[in-house]
Amino acid sequence: MSWVSPKKGRLMMLPKKWNVGTIETIAKVASGGTPSRENESYWNGDIPWVTTAEVKFGLILDTQQKITKSGLDNSSAKLFPANTILMAMYGQGKTRGQVAILGIEASTNQACAALLLKEGYDIDFYYQYLVSQYENIRELANSGGQQNLSAGIVKEIVVPIPPLPEQRKIAQILSTWDKSIVTTEKLIAASQQQKKALMQQLLTGKKRFAGFSEEWERYSLGNLVFIDKKSIGKSTPKDFSFRYISLSDVSAGVINNNLKVHQFMSAPSRARRMVQIGDILFSTVRPNLQGFSIISEAYSDCIASTGFSVLTPKQNVCGNYIYQCLFSYDITTQIDALVVGSNYPAINSSDVKELKIYCPNYPEQQKIAAVLTAADQEINALQSKLAHLKQEKKTLMQQLLTGKRRVVLEAETSH
Repeated sequence: MSWVSPKKGRLMMLPKKWNVGTIETIAKVASGGTPSRENESYWNGDIPWVTTAEVKFGLILDTQQKITKSGLDNSSAKLFPANTILMAMYGQGKTRGQVAILGIEASTNQACAALLLKEGYDIDFYYQYLVSQYENIRELANSGGQQNLSAGIVKEIVVPIPPLPEQRKIAQILSTWDKSIVTTEKLIAASQQQKKALMQQLLTGKKRFAGFSEEWERYSLGNLVFIDKKSIGKSTPKDFSFRYISLSDVSAGVINNNLKVHQFMSAPSRARRMVQIGDILFSTVRPNLQGFSIISEAYSDCIASTGFSVLTPKQNVCGNYIYQCLFSYDITTQIDALVVGSNYPAINSSDVKELKIYCPNYPEQQKIAAVLTAADQEINALQSKLAHLKQEKKTLMQQLLTGKRRVVLEAETSH
């Protein structure tokens, strides 16, 4: 059997015993409402009230806002049972099309579609299916200034209908992957918190390593590093080719692997900063986003944007120590006080030069940097594992939820 997936015009082949339908076939679709904000007696009650911001691929066990019984009775808000699938019909950014499962009885606002599945259809299977179709569902939104889904569009979303035992088995397999993903996410959060506490101790001298007792001094960053030491200029050959590190290519500690290649004659006007191994990129535009990274050998032939200050450590200064300090509470608060502009918040190179850092002698800098770098490596390993798990689950979803790969049911294995 063939069917059209939510992405219009795309034919999919279904295995035998699988049928095809729409959301309206398998579920009753409803939406909620918002009690009047002008009536205080409608709010701050004990009935959970879900907004689309809380519908983000997971189980909803609590809500930021609550309404009263009076608010529920005097508005179009409705009370939905646990195990209702919610879909965000509109909202900012990535919200539209995201789904979640109610783990509690709750009401919702009018921007949430509530899918109350009929008997014979597995909640977890259809939740996983809608997660897998997120991008395709977003494309079904109304065209116009603000693209939204509607209850009518949601009802017409095409879905596969395998036999119920197969639905349950597929959902069970995918939920095992979800548990591994959640466990890894919790490990990452715990490791990040541990590193944060370690930074607070090591970068302030509250915790010292054995054998170090010298007093720390407070320096301006300009005393410890050269700032923007080398740049390319007008005399650069027009056909000089290079990989360009733009502001969007750097997030905390990470540089994009797929940098764009430019020739000088047609390169962006900001492509001017020369870098070398061991330099530190310091984003002076939106520095609160911490677009900081160390230049490794893989990026030593690149040219960076003038939106970065390039920090080159001076003699007897450990670059990794300086890099770790950039993420410290001490530096963060200094940066927050210096940032100017709301639409394009930034600081300049002279501000960077005057940032103050507590600094021990070189051997102690190295020791501190080694411990914090090891913590980063542990976090990076967990993040790589998480990315791998998510990719494997995505591949599995594409196979299992379309019937390309079949599951073996217990009854079949007994024969």
